[in-house]
Amino acid sequence: MRGFALFGVLLVNMYGFGADSIVWTSTADRTASAITHVLFEDKSWTLFALFFGFGFALQLERLSEPGASLRLARAWVRPVYTIYLRRLAVLFAMGVAHALLFDGDILMLYAELGVVLLLVHRLPSRVLLGLAVVLLLVFPVLHFRSPPDVPVESTAIDTARAQLEEARRVDVYAVGSLAAVAKDNADVIPTDPRADLAAPESSLAVLAMFLVGFVCGRSGILRDIPRLARPLARLRLWGLGLGLGALVAEWLLRADPAGKGSRLTADLLLAFGVPVLALGYAATLILAVQTSRGRAVLGPLGRVGRMSLTVYLSGTLMFTTLFYGYGFGQVFRLGPVAVTCWAVLFFLVQVVACVWWTARFRFGPAEWLWRSLTYLSWQPLRQVAQGSPRKLPSPDASP
Repeated sequence: MRGFALFGVLLVNMYGFGADSIVWTSTADRTASAITHVLFEDKSWTLFALFFGFGFALQLERLSEPGASLRLARAWVRPVYTIYLRRLAVLFAMGVAHALLFDGDILMLYAELGVVLLLVHRLPSRVLLGLAVVLLLVFPVLHFRSPPDVPVESTAIDTARAQLEEARRVDVYAVGSLAAVAKDNADVIPTDPRADLAAPESSLAVLAMFLVGFVCGRSGILRDIPRLARPLARLRLWGLGLGLGALVAEWLLRADPAGKGSRLTADLLLAFGVPVLALGYAATLILAVQTSRGRAVLGPLGRVGRMSLTVYLSGTLMFTTLFYGYGFGQVFRLGPVAVTCWAVLFFLVQVVACVWWTARFRFGPAEWLWRSLTYLSWQPLRQVAQGSPRKLPSPDASP
């Protein structure tokens, strides 16, 4: 599931370098843009955020196991002072380095909100789920109180085209050096969780998904998947049906706005349709890998998911090399179809690389560094030969 989410994250991040402009009006580009919006935009980071909360629940569970070491037992008593906060601190530092290359970094925000998750994790599950609903409502309410959206007209398209052409000549991504890009992106460090609260991908929405994922992980509902086959099948049906229906309706309302009431309806459909569809995706993938054919087809995605941090960071290296002026200089020049094709190509390269790497090593490069800095000792990286008596600690559930 994490591997599936990573493709969507890569695709949506790449769209932000010009493919999301309204100047791309061909039928193919409009179709590609609509598919990306309905199937991946906001859904991918939602799945990723769910797994961050889920992973936190698994970490707490491991720390409380009777067979845990003395060091981990002490961490269970004071998790806020040991492994978890150090883990977040390392993640934040990686996010700082990543943000110098790409100003859409999510790692710093995840580290910041991870502290909030730690502060509220002892609350009852019903309270946490109720808080998640309230957090999801903030975006529609604040957006409703903001000025009306400007409709897309031919004059607006002409203006957007002129802006795109101007950006190709003067934007730092198009003409700047690596140092110039890093200097410009430094303005987003650290991430401000209070920014863009009237946007669907605000920090409050991310925190809401943290809470939902944590409740799912703490409940242990995935301990016996065969027993849950029927409820998961219902979740797949309702999640995909209601989620896709809500987001198609939101897309149509957004394309033909009729005032604030219509906008509020569209925002509500988006705010709640996204997590519903994300849960539908999750149930679909969980059920698919219960079959031998599903495991064969989706197995490589599992390898990608084991290296999620490495894949996320390497994706940025690939698409910034494609777009930025010090690379191939294609920023603001590629439309939705071209960007989608490049995203698929990049992801296929990552899948092949992850399958090769995980056959030989226990962690991805970034995961190994993250884990080593978290535990303040270099972790064994190579796979242990079968039959070897050497015992290694199990990997953490990475966000």
